[in-house]
Amino acid sequence: MPSSFQKLNFNNNIKAALLLLILAVVLYSNSLGGEFVYDDEYFIVKNIHIRNLENIPSFFVNPQAVAFAELAQDVYRPLTTISYAFDYRLWHLDTFGYHLENVLLHGLNGILLFILLHLIFGDILIAFLASLLFVCHPVQTEVVAWISGRSSALFLFFYLASFIFYALYARRRNAIFFAISLALGLTALFSKEMAISLPLLLVAYDIHFTPKEKLSKKVVRWAPYFLLTAFFVAIRFLVMNKVGQCGWWGGNPYYTFLSMMAMLGEYARLLVWPVNLCAFYVSPVHTSFSTINVILPALGLTVLIAAMPYIFKRSRGISFAICLFFITLLPVSNIVPLKALIAERFLYLPSIGFCIVIAILLDKLTRIRSQLPKLNYKKLAIGIAIILVIFYSARTMMRNEDWRSPIAITNSILKLDPLNPWALTALGVAYSDQARYKTAIFPLAKAIALAPEYFAPKNVLGFCYTELGRYDDAVNILNDALKIKPYNLEALSSMGVAMAQLKRYQEAIGYFEKAIKTDPSFIDGYINLATTYDQMAQSEKAIRIYSDAADGTRSAQAKAVIYLRIGDIYKKLNNSKMAKDYYEKSAVLCSPGMAALKKIIEDRLVYSK
Repeated sequence: MPSSFQKLNFNNNIKAALLLLILAVVLYSNSLGGEFVYDDEYFIVKNIHIRNLENIPSFFVNPQAVAFAELAQDVYRPLTTISYAFDYRLWHLDTFGYHLENVLLHGLNGILLFILLHLIFGDILIAFLASLLFVCHPVQTEVVAWISGRSSALFLFFYLASFIFYALYARRRNAIFFAISLALGLTALFSKEMAISLPLLLVAYDIHFTPKEKLSKKVVRWAPYFLLTAFFVAIRFLVMNKVGQCGWWGGNPYYTFLSMMAMLGEYARLLVWPVNLCAFYVSPVHTSFSTINVILPALGLTVLIAAMPYIFKRSRGISFAICLFFITLLPVSNIVPLKALIAERFLYLPSIGFCIVIAILLDKLTRIRSQLPKLNYKKLAIGIAIILVIFYSARTMMRNEDWRSPIAITNSILKLDPLNPWALTALGVAYSDQARYKTAIFPLAKAIALAPEYFAPKNVLGFCYTELGRYDDAVNILNDALKIKPYNLEALSSMGVAMAQLKRYQEAIGYFEKAIKTDPSFIDGYINLATTYDQMAQSEKAIRIYSDAADGTRSAQAKAVIYLRIGDIYKKLNNSKMAKDYYEKSAVLCSPGMAALKKIIEDRLVYSK
C-alpha cells in the first residue's frame, strides 16, 4: 500500500539518490582534512606492501602483507587492502584521497540501501527516510571519518549490491542476477568478515517477503551462499591459522555471553541517543546475571522474542528490520571471540534495522486519523523526521572534528573516561609521532600503572626512552613488554636499537634477527641489523645485508633509504664514486611523496662532488 508520505515531492528516484550522496558529502566534508589515526598507521603508513600493486596477490595469502605488526595477526581483508594500495598509488600519504573514498562509499551505500528498500517495500518514501537516517546517523562516523573504517564501508557496498541482485532474482528468476549476487557476496566476504551474515539475512528476506514455495526450492537457492561463506571461512583459517582473535572474555564463554548481553543495551542506547560516542570502550566483563546492565537487556530481548509472532503478523517490515538488526550483529557478538566487546563500527550494518523501524513507524503515524481537530499526525510525523535528521546531522559533523587527529580523538575518549589505559597509550603514541617524547612519557606511565598486563604502552615508552637517549630505561621497560608478548615486532626493534646504542652489539643483532624471523617482510629489521654491523665497523657485512634487503622489497621508499645508507657507508670508506652511484640510485626512486628524503639525498650529492 502506498505511503501517505507519497504526497510529498520526493517522487523521483534519481533525485532521491543524488540527495543522499550530496548529503553524505556535505556531512563528512569536515573529515576530509583529517590525519592518519590509530590503525591507519599499521594498515597504510607502515605497511610497505601497499606501495606496489604487484603485491596484490600476496594480500590473499600473506597476513603480513595486509597490515604491519600486531594487526597482521587479527585481520584478513584482502580487498580492503587492495583499496589502500590503489589509494597509495593515487595519493601516496595524502590523507585527503583516503577520506574522500570513505565518504563516497558511504554516500553510495546510502543509495544502494535506498534501492534495496524500495525493492522490498515498494514505497519510495519509507526507503528514502530509512536511507536518510542511515546516512546522517552519528554512529556511522567511526566508519566514515576514520580511514581504517574503510573495511566496513567497502563490505557493505558489496553486501547491499548482492542483496539487491538477490531480490531481483527472487522476482524475475533471472539466473544472471543470481550469479552476480553470489559474486558480490563473495567480494563482500573478502572485504570484511561481517559479511558472513548475508545468507541468514537472505533466508529472513524470503520468509518475510517472497511468495510461498516448497522449502526444498528455497534450500537450493540458499545453499550456494552458505557454501561460499564456508569457503571463505576455510581460506581465512588456512591463511591466518586461527579462528578467533583472542580467548573468551573472562576466560569463559558464559561470561562472554553475559557481557554481550550488557553490550546489547549499550548498542540500543547508541542508536536511540547517539551522544557520548567513544572510539574505544573499556567494557567490564560481567560474571553474574544478577546485575542491572545484564538483566534489563535480557528482559527486553525476551519480551521482543515473545512478541515477534505478533509483530510478524502486524508488520512484516518491522519484523524483518528486527531480524536484520540481530542477524547482522551476530558476527560481532563474540560467538567467535574478538578483541573488542563493543565498537560503534560494528553498528554500521545493524543500524539499518533501526532506521527501517523508525521510517515505518513514522509512516504509520501519518495514517492515524485524529479525533482531535488540532492534532495532525501527518505533520507530527514530518516534524519528528525533520528533528531527527537535523539532530543526527549536527551530531555527525561535530563528531567528525574528534576524528581529525590522533590527539583530538584520544582526548575525546579521555573526557568520557580519564582512566582509559588504551586512550592514554594512544595519546602517548600521538605525542611520540610528533617527536614530543618527554610529553608522551606521562600518559604512557599512567597507562602502565592502570594496566600492567598491557604490553602496548610499554612498547611506546621504550621507544620514547630510546629516542631520548635513556637506553637503560628503554631496556628495562621493553623487557617487561617482551615478557608479556615475546614475538612483539615493535618491542624487538626498539630493544635492538637500545642495545646497539649501549654497544651491546651481539644482543642487538639477536633482537633484530628475532624480529626478522617473526616477520620476514619486516624491512626495518634488516635495515637496523645492517646499521648495527656498520656500527661494528663490519662494512662489507652491512652492505651485503642492505643489498639483500633491497633485492627483497618492492617498496621504492625502502629501497631509496637502503641505497642512501649504502652510499653513507661508501662515503665513510672514502669511496666517493660508489657513494655517488648509490645516492643517485636512491634519488631516482624518490617519488613526489618523499620530498624530505629527496632533500637529504640531494644534500649528500652536493657534498660528494
